[in-house]
Amino acid sequence: MHSGDASTSDDLRARRQPSRRRLRSRVNAVRAAPLSDVLREHALVHLPPAAAARLRLVHPSWERRLASPLFAVAHAAAPRRMSGIFVPSVGFLPFDGSDDAVPSPTLAFAPASEEVTVLSSSHGVACCYSPADDAFFVCNPATASWAPVPPPPCRTWPRPTIVVLFDATPYNFRGDYALVCAAECAPGSGAYCFLVFTSGTGAWRATDAVVPAEGLVAASGVAAGQTAWWRTSVGTAVGYSLLTGRVEMVLCPGDSGMWEIGSAAGKLHCAVRDGNSVAVFRLHEDGSWEEAGLRVSVAELLPRRRLKLPGHENDDASGHELVAQSSFIVERAVVRLDDGVRLLGFQGAELEVVALAGRRLVAFDVGTRRRREVRVPVAEEEEEEEEEEEKPWDGAEYTAHTNTLALVAPAVLAGEPIIVEEERPDAGEVAFS
Repeated sequence: MHSGDASTSDDLRARRQPSRRRLRSRVNAVRAAPLSDVLREHALVHLPPAAAARLRLVHPSWERRLASPLFAVAHAAAPRRMSGIFVPSVGFLPFDGSDDAVPSPTLAFAPASEEVTVLSSSHGVACCYSPADDAFFVCNPATASWAPVPPPPCRTWPRPTIVVLFDATPYNFRGDYALVCAAECAPGSGAYCFLVFTSGTGAWRATDAVVPAEGLVAASGVAAGQTAWWRTSVGTAVGYSLLTGRVEMVLCPGDSGMWEIGSAAGKLHCAVRDGNSVAVFRLHEDGSWEEAGLRVSVAELLPRRRLKLPGHENDDASGHELVAQSSFIVERAVVRLDDGVRLLGFQGAELEVVALAGRRLVAFDVGTRRRREVRVPVAEEEEEEEEEEEKPWDGAEYTAHTNTLALVAPAVLAGEPIIVEEERPDAGEVAFS
């Protein structure tokens, strides 16, 4: 009887073997992938280009992944915060040091005989201008790739008023882009028209859109989605939509003398100084402003830290104090904390307020309340002046930039710039809000 029970048990096990093998194969199929594969496929795309490049030697599969054009497209489409700013005569200043650095801060790879000016940047693609060569080109500072573009038919001086619009979607396999140039219809008229260049056509086209924009600030240009925006010195901001061909005008929601526009998550935002605090507003589709996030006090935005050094006394009665600013110490007269604080433009997936005090540049994340800081160095021509006190940076010319591995499509150029008249009967309409 016992032998019969054993035989029956063996038969049951034999019949169950196929089902167990099928179950085991299913479990193996849904088992989590190795951590290295997860990092390669899903984490690398969120690293800054410089940090990702250092991981090429981890494994040949990682090198292949980083060298793939599809990875470059995905990297440009991934949300990331602002990397730093371009400052004339200084170059690129990264907020996170070597992790967000570029191979050449002064864009030495550019086809220019002298210093170039970065006019605008969007998702890692920058539009640059060489005054000495009267040449324009579009480049990716992180990859040192570039493509020449013809100059716009209507010039704006002393700084060309151009905003680059880059389609950072997973379907932009060529790295196509567009440039929008705002040009005054007649000198001193205060009315602006718009010219558009696309990498796919290699030609500038004139639009019918016209808008009153007295005091338009050329260096304030920013891309928000597929719209190019500029602020003016009279408390307005004007934008040209590449998708609709229409122009929009909005009023500053606060003191127009102390505000700056920027882009966050593809939407137009503005930071407004209100006494000892800074408020950030988001623009709705209906043209109204809504306060976004908490207000930031100037004391939290630009805190002052005192350090006691051997043989020194931090005595306010002496009229001087030692102030620690971003890993360096300067001695200066005691001033109020909010004196000389200026707001600058910003961009990125995260909402960051950028402020300047002297040569101290701070990017403050409104959501996490974290602060990133960098110091604007003294340019060579300023060093030659040999002044006793270091001049503060005026912040008049700069461009916010976000590093990505975005591809730069070569423009199809055919001799002289071509102006194509756009047939859009309602393009001249201006939406006032």
